[in-house]
Amino acid sequence: MKSVNSYSDDFKRKVASHYLGSDLSMAATAKLYGLKTPSSVQQWVKRFCPDQALPNDGTTKEPAPTVLPDSPEGMLARIRELESDLASEKLKNLAANKMIDIAERDLKINIRKKSGAKQSKK
Repeated sequence: MKSVNSYSDDFKRKVASHYLGSDLSMAATAKLYGLKTPSSVQQWVKRFCPDQALPNDGTTKEPAPTVLPDSPEGMLARIRELESDLASEKLKNLAANKMIDIAERDLKINIRKKSGAKQSKK
């Protein structure tokens, strides 16, 4: 049987405001206040501070917003950067495909999915 801890609303507000005002993670805040689960902190923040945005706790990764350059020089620099990234990704793709080819040849295992309705099993 689970034991249920009930906390006062004042305590919950205190934990939620401490989490939002500090650099601690949810897990560290929960540990600091003797809570069993960090999700309690998240629930209390949503309940008692709904207008506050939750800090990124490392669980989700949001892409950084792309700033478009205004000047032609900035645009050329951005194009060069993107072309460099594309060349790097092409090399990574080539290396991955080569590794799959070698594994299929040397280890005699089928890695790539066969096309069509009839896929033979070996």
